[in-house]
Amino acid sequence: MVNLKPKTSQLSAWVDRGVALFCLGTLIPASLAAVGQAQYLASWWMIIVGGGIVVASIGMMIASFLGWKLRSFALVYVTVVTFGLITWPAAWQSQEVAQSSPWLWMTLGVAAICLAVTTGTGWGFAYAIASGLLFAVVRMTPSGQSASLLGAFQDMINLVMNASVVIVALGVVSNAFKELDEAEAATRKEATDAAIEEALLEERHRLDGIVHDEVMTTLVAAAHASSDNHISQQAQRAVDRLAQAEAPTEARLPVTGDQLTWLVTDVVSALVPQARFVSEINELAVPQQVASTLGMVVREVALNVAKHSQATEVEVRLRSPEKGAITITISDNGVGFTPELVPKRRLGLQVSVVYRMWAIGGTAEIHSSPGAGTTVILSWTPDNSTVGEAEAPKRRRAGRVLADIPDLSRPLLVRLVWVLVGLQFLLGWTSLDQVTEIWPVLLAQALAVVATWLTLRDTDRNPMRIGDAIVVTALLLAVTMTVQAVLPDGHWPGYATWHSSVVMVLLVTVLVRGQERVAWTGVGLYAVLSAYWAITHDLGVGDALRVGFSPFAWMLVAQLLQAWLIDLTDRLNASRRSSAAANKAIAQSFSKLVLRDVWLTQLRAQVGPLLNRIADPDYELSDEERAACLAQESRLRDAMRAGNLVTELTSDAIEVARGRGVDVRLVDSRGTRLPEDVRAALTHHLGRLLTDSSTKRVVARAAPEGYEDVVTVLAVREDGSSELIGLDASGRVSTR
Repeated sequence: MVNLKPKTSQLSAWVDRGVALFCLGTLIPASLAAVGQAQYLASWWMIIVGGGIVVASIGMMIASFLGWKLRSFALVYVTVVTFGLITWPAAWQSQEVAQSSPWLWMTLGVAAICLAVTTGTGWGFAYAIASGLLFAVVRMTPSGQSASLLGAFQDMINLVMNASVVIVALGVVSNAFKELDEAEAATRKEATDAAIEEALLEERHRLDGIVHDEVMTTLVAAAHASSDNHISQQAQRAVDRLAQAEAPTEARLPVTGDQLTWLVTDVVSALVPQARFVSEINELAVPQQVASTLGMVVREVALNVAKHSQATEVEVRLRSPEKGAITITISDNGVGFTPELVPKRRLGLQVSVVYRMWAIGGTAEIHSSPGAGTTVILSWTPDNSTVGEAEAPKRRRAGRVLADIPDLSRPLLVRLVWVLVGLQFLLGWTSLDQVTEIWPVLLAQALAVVATWLTLRDTDRNPMRIGDAIVVTALLLAVTMTVQAVLPDGHWPGYATWHSSVVMVLLVTVLVRGQERVAWTGVGLYAVLSAYWAITHDLGVGDALRVGFSPFAWMLVAQLLQAWLIDLTDRLNASRRSSAAANKAIAQSFSKLVLRDVWLTQLRAQVGPLLNRIADPDYELSDEERAACLAQESRLRDAMRAGNLVTELTSDAIEVARGRGVDVRLVDSRGTRLPEDVRAALTHHLGRLLTDSSTKRVVARAAPEGYEDVVTVLAVREDGSSELIGLDASGRVSTR
């Protein structure tokens, strides 16, 4: 079993930029509102609070583009805003009642969002509620315009709900992109694994063809024929074909962490089926020479475990302690030994493990003591020349819109838009005493409902119909003129201007749904109408600038956020395309490494000496060597036809059993690899039956997919008795 540690999502950059831009966008209308109140506020307060907000906002924007974390700047922002809200009554220097709401209200929701993003959603919601309550108290003081209880309650609800909706929306989009990132990583891994399996299957078929047509044919011919020049030529041809298969045919690409995990799992499980594997490698690329050596060293360690340890539990752990480095730890609970007492002539540890690791610039540590098991730690760290990092593709198509991005939890976002619109309707109903007539307000809300429905219908259609976008814009302008026609002169009418938030929310949605030009045209016309209304209703230059400039500020925030989201999606798509293009080349390169350095190494060790002797026309095989040819041919046939049922050690046991006359038959009808638990149990039972001197016949069969007994083993003894063993998918004996 291989446990792969999930990769970390890379979403924080655009989230940080969005929060920073939100702060900067709020700074502009807040500054315009602060101009009209600055003369009534203490200088020290304006320096500390006003200056602190400006510095924190600009600092967050700079930090977000430099890739720094926003936590420090965000906490400064929250601290300054909170201090400003608490000290607002003390900082108010006028004996008269304030003529407008404290400008600081614009920063309270932003502070809650900053706290939610950098500290946690719970803290953001808690701050929104606490600051909303405190602002309601301030609003009822003379410095807060001596608002009524209803007015203070409206402010509190507006602040809490608006901040909460933004926090929820940000969380929804963040989670959607995290899921997209994780799904992309999983898909990429599945595609890579599939490409590797396909390439390995192709190489395996190529090698099996050589083994069957050249090697096995030669071994059988040499076992049954006398000295023949034709057979020696056939053997030489087999040697040449193996050499050709081993020769590199292309540049060796680096081996990835997943590929190295596959290689280690394959070579170890062939010798120690009971081994468990844990991979904690995220991103890794090692040269093929290093991966090949690691595979050989791990195989040698596994061979020692299988032959000497008598272990019941073996764990192989792969991890990357630093960038580009790899550490492989093989631990067992076997009998152990004293490494210092191992003779130097024992080449298994010294040459196959220690010297091989030294040759690639790595190290091998062997920790063991009698009765305490053995742990072997193989470590390799690249030098600067072996580490390379490809740059992520950076490309953005002009004219792209967020509508091209996959579904971002649309149903929930649609509900959030309706919640915002409904909240503004509620605030409008509580402000009906501030308008000259009521029925135009109700008419405007009916038009706003139609506009909202048109904006949110067919959200799967990207982009939205241009006709719908134009109608929505026209309806919103009609809503604006209808509401403004019944607003009073000479003072800001509070939440009687509920329509402004509805217009902004719906126009931003039109922008997000792909009708960018229509949205910007709508916001421009809305700004002109609102500024004209402010001027003609004696609200002053500051209010005129606020209602005229604020829409552009919010649309700019939405436009830049959309651009960053598009960039993120482009990166994901480019990564998908490049990964798909590279998968085949990497898989083919890796499969040739396995062919050359794993399969062919094992094959040469088995039949190389025999083939070389057969290829010598002057050499005459002995009877023992002819018998060895037949034994090796049977061994190769078993591996080719029943690879699920044999390991290197069981092959040795099968060869010995056949040598004393036991009829061993292996049938592999499965087609896919057996679970490791089943392979471990099968190795144990086959070993026991094959070494039993009374056994005369053994038949092992791997059943096709879907059978309750994954493997069955039948043993017949000399006295006529038999033993039938069935193994289920977990390796437990289900039939006996």
